[in-house]
Amino acid sequence: MRRLVVFATATIRKTCLGNPRRNHGDDSEAHFAMTGRNRSGRLLGISLGPRLLVLRELVRHVGSMIPEMLNRFMFHRFWGEGILSTGAQFVMDSYEDVSLRNRFRYVDVNTSGSQPLEVFADTEILPGMFFPQAVAMLTELFSQNTGKLVRVTTGAEIEGAMNATLICYGNSDSNAKTFDVEASSEKSLCQFVFDVTGQRAFQLGEQLYTMETRGGITYDKAILLRLTNRQNPNYCYVVCAGLSEWGSLAAVYYLTKKWKVLHDRFDESWKRRDFCVLLDVQSGQFENAREVASVVRLTPLF
Repeated sequence: MRRLVVFATATIRKTCLGNPRRNHGDDSEAHFAMTGRNRSGRLLGISLGPRLLVLRELVRHVGSMIPEMLNRFMFHRFWGEGILSTGAQFVMDSYEDVSLRNRFRYVDVNTSGSQPLEVFADTEILPGMFFPQAVAMLTELFSQNTGKLVRVTTGAEIEGAMNATLICYGNSDSNAKTFDVEASSEKSLCQFVFDVTGQRAFQLGEQLYTMETRGGITYDKAILLRLTNRQNPNYCYVVCAGLSEWGSLAAVYYLTKKWKVLHDRFDESWKRRDFCVLLDVQSGQFENAREVASVVRLTPLF
């Protein structure tokens, strides 16, 4: 019985494992074939690897360039073709008041560790007090999209107004160039007027917009006005003006953050159209300006 068990076990083992010599030969052939394929794969990888890496880097580089090129194209369409050849000029009043310069010095000394603009939230604001912040915002915008800096000038010193992009800061009471630009629009978009109480206001259509106090908080009004230069359509004039300094700064901030949105809204079929947007801004909260009205000229004035 024991011999039968041993014989059966040997037979089963032989049947399951097959011919050892034959299996060893098959493994050798498979190993040789696999080694050949691996070697071919390594050679192919060595020859194509660097080319694929270069191609990948090229695709990634081109992919990163396309949004930048599109952004620059939209930017010069918004501002005019001339923005590519000459930089923008930031036009402010002369602000020769000595007290203004003293206030700037006071801010530099006493606002370390705090937000400079918060210091003035509940104090009297002098004309032109925030124009350095406005210039910084616009300089960052133009340097990113054109590689050019913004030139700061006054209405009395401005040069080449016919062949320049002008950004006028402040309303007509504080900036003579703003008055000229508003007059050139023939008051069809916006007027700077007095209301029935003698307070300054912006008028869009038949509606007047003036400063308000709601819940004990003062809210300023501001306009963002863009006009095509009638003498040279390759350039445009922009007015960022509030009834107070908070509004003027808010208009500049709104321009730097929303110019793409404004381009999509007002430049239909990629044709620049004159427009005016009216903003409502809480004193001390220029970043949170809210649009309340707008008007656009459908056909060129010239």
